[in-house]
Amino acid sequence: MKIYGISTKQCDNTTQKNAQLYFTTARGFAKLLNDNGLQVSDIAVHAMRQFCGDVGFRPLDKPNELEDRKSDPRRYFWEEINPLGRRDWETLFTDKQDEITRLLLQKAYLDDPFTPDFLLHKTKKANFWENIEVEIYSIDELISHSRDYSGYSVKPYSVRKGSYRDPAGVSHQAPRFGIVQMQRGGQAQHPEQLQFNLEAGYFYKIKQGRP
Repeated sequence: MKIYGISTKQCDNTTQKNAQLYFTTARGFAKLLNDNGLQVSDIAVHAMRQFCGDVGFRPLDKPNELEDRKSDPRRYFWEEINPLGRRDWETLFTDKQDEITRLLLQKAYLDDPFTPDFLLHKTKKANFWENIEVEIYSIDELISHSRDYSGYSVKPYSVRKGSYRDPAGVSHQAPRFGIVQMQRGGQAQHPEQLQFNLEAGYFYKIKQGRP
């Protein structure tokens, strides 16, 4: 008898939302890669800790940088982190996209009883009288679709809510590779977390080709 591991995701909204893939820290993500043969430099770890807003790596920890700062002082945005470290990450995400996507899908959570072979995703909210729509992919298939959909890129965005809204004309870069998006968690209870998500509605978009 062969046993298969299945990772499950579900959307209980009428419109698709990002599906959380992995919740960790800058050092936790670097360790995941290092432990699986993808070398992460010290300067790259430093830059990711700036991105996450680790204590000691924030604009708040350098008062001389706060005087003219217009954006959130609790973290550096992707375009602001150490440029050498950012370049290392960009090279990794570009050259090792398949390997990193696989690690996020299969090895991110060490307490999984079985390594996922498939991903099963309920795509939207369904009432009891409706058919439930689901998509299922083998991990190999999903990695291939993700690569074909898009390589490493950044998407501009602005912070429009919360205590530190961006002034008009200020925008930041959101890094992504394939259907995977990366962001600082930023929740009050986990202010330094690093979050990876599957792009909202990716199961429809990968059927249509590149974004």
